[in-house]
Formats: sequence, structure tokens, C-alpha cells
Amino acid sequence: DTFMKTRPVLPLLVSMALPNVISMLVNSLYNIVDSLFVARISEQAMTALSLVFPVQNLVNAISIGFGIGINAQIALHLGAGDREKADISATHGMALSILHGFTSEESLVSMGVLYATIVFLFSIVNMADLAFEKMFQAVGRMNTTMIALIAGCVCNIALDPVLIFGLGPVPAMGIAGAALATNL
Repeated sequence: DTFMKTRPVLPLLVSMALPNVISMLVNSLYNIVDSLFVARISEQAMTALSLVFPVQNLVNAISIGFGIGINAQIALHLGAGDREKADISATHGMALSILHGFTSEESLVSMGVLYATIVFLFSIVNMADLAFEKMFQAVGRMNTTMIALIAGCVCNIALDPVLIFGLGPVPAMGIAGAALATNL
């Protein structure tokens, strides 16, 4: 309970950050190792793995979001000296994290596949977009990338309701409209 209160700040930061950095590197190794072995199967197998990798990253990002929420709740209760509420937060957080990752409802699975299919259709455009963003950043044109990102976000906000629910001559496309708006 006193670990973070008594240690000097710099050694504390290093002792807490270094294991996290190493953990992230080790997590990256999963895909690197998979890629090494899957590449031996065929070029198509490697391409399939490469297409799924961003989806895996999204799932990991959601999981990390849940973990950060659990972390904050536990830290809040431990800081207040309420170990019982910290334990309850850990239990509820774990249960919700596990439940969030599962579904047997076919309509949810089919909507997810539809959304992912459209997103993957635009993967070349998205990859070029990200490459341009990094090129502009490399030459110090941070405002250009910021303006482009804001413009894309504004377009997505404007297109989402039109393409999802339909407007005038534009038919309602549901989840497909959401994917299309995001990519446009």
C-alpha cells in the first residue's frame, strides 16, 4: 500500500514503465512469430494474417480500454482504503471484459463481417492515407495532418447519419453505411 508513496519519483516511474514496455514488445512478438510460421504455408496465408492483424489490434485496444477502466476503479478504491470495493471492481471488470468478447447471435456476427468486409475493401486507401500522414509529420507539417484528420472526422460525422439511416435519394444502408462513411 505504501510502495508508490515512499519511492522517489524517477525510480518509481522506471520500475513501473519498463515492465509495460517489455510487455508491449512481447505482445508484438505474437504476430511476428505467427507471421514467420504462416509465411511458410503460402503467400495467401500470410496475406490473410496481415488482413486480420488490424482487427486483432482493435480487439486489443478495446481490451486495453476495459483494463484501464478496471485499473482506475481499483486504484480509486485502494487509494480510499476500501480493499473490498477494489476487489469487487476487479471481479466486475473481469466479468464484463469476458462477456464483452463473446456472442452467439448470428445477426451480430453477420453485421460484424459485413462491416469488416467494407473496411477491408478500403484498406489500400487507408494505408496510403496513413503513409501520407506520417510523411507530412516527418517534414514537420503537423498542421497539415491535423487539418486532414479533423476534415476526415467531420466528414464521417456528416456522412454517418446520411448513409446509415438514409436521406433523400440516399437509401438507408445500416451498418454498411457506417463502414462506408468511415472509409470515405
